Amino acid sequence: MKSPSKSRKIFATQVKKHRQAKGWRLEDLHQASGLSYNYLSTVENGRANISMDNADSIAKALGVPLAVLLIDQQQGD
Repeated sequence: MKSPSKSRKIFATQVKKHRQAKGWRLEDLHQASGLSYNYLSTVENGRANISMDNADSIAKALGVPLAVLLIDQQQGD
């Protein structure tokens, strides 16, 4: 199996970070985004090749601009 791209890993990490910062479980993100629980799990694990529409749904549910979910927080380290 091909390993996830750097962009996919960054997105996965950021989604999980922002979800946890809200005190949400995956179930809460599922309810807010309308995307399936199983799909969201694969997104957070970097296994889903996510569409822009789904990425936008997740960003809106989390209340952040989509661009925020694509910023590598480890870049400066």
